[in-house]
Amino acid sequence: MRTRAWFVTIGVAIILTACAMGTQSPTPQSPADEIGTVVASTLQAYTASPGGVAATQAATQFSGTPVSFQYASFVLPNALAGGANTEAVPAVAADSGASWDVAPAHLKFTLTGYQLQGKFHEPGIYVYPADEYAASSPNAAEQVDRIKKILGGGALMKETLPIVPFFNAGPLIAANIQRFPFQNGSGVRTLTQYAQYAAPINNRELFYHFQGLTKDGRYYVIAILPVTAPVLAEDEKPDAAVPPEGVPIPANLGPNEVYYFAVTEKLNLLAPDAYTPSLNALDALIQSILLNTP
Repeated sequence: MRTRAWFVTIGVAIILTACAMGTQSPTPQSPADEIGTVVASTLQAYTASPGGVAATQAATQFSGTPVSFQYASFVLPNALAGGANTEAVPAVAADSGASWDVAPAHLKFTLTGYQLQGKFHEPGIYVYPADEYAASSPNAAEQVDRIKKILGGGALMKETLPIVPFFNAGPLIAANIQRFPFQNGSGVRTLTQYAQYAAPINNRELFYHFQGLTKDGRYYVIAILPVTAPVLAEDEKPDAAVPPEGVPIPANLGPNEVYYFAVTEKLNLLAPDAYTPSLNALDALIQSILLNTP
């Protein structure tokens, strides 16, 4: 991540926004909701079926390009991405890497032919052994604990959400927060941007972020998927034009608490299909994830 000499703490206003996100009025069922209904029913079947046979069959109910490597699989919705490069990442010990890179051996999927190109983040899905990751790093342990609390009914607020353990920066916003199931687990997703300074929210750095755990607590999943919104400037440069319906950066002040609050509100009000890729497609990808015991 980019380094800067100073870091700005985000204020209480954003926390209030995140609280509001978790109490929105019911809306008509979206395509992603319909997929979630399918997942819920297959999870019941998985629980009742020894050996996870029903869960394996459930993967065929998702439309798109299947990806499978070792014990992990998912389905890429049509037009979202063409495939994925798979990697078994070796462990990084505390004495052989930066503190945020310390981790046990894990799986990494880098999506290829992704709908957005040239963004700050690679589109990727990471799968870790949860207990080993927590034992390897206090930071990772905190994030695993946070996701457990969220899944136990904890408040959906920016300050309580798990953050990316291997980013040397922190989140500026947390928009569109929702709990989501995947085939044999659950988690939470949000739209966010990380930085080490008071950066403007923009389409080069915004990403869809998911974290979750399998039902047995064995595996910890992180997804980082670039996404753009029509109300944001294309990048973080000072001369980047903010769309008329967007939030201008406060003159002579730069991005501040009120600005981040207003941007979060704008993102919360957009329809799922207003984003690129559609949030419905990204949600469907997450809900298709299946992690079998090796």
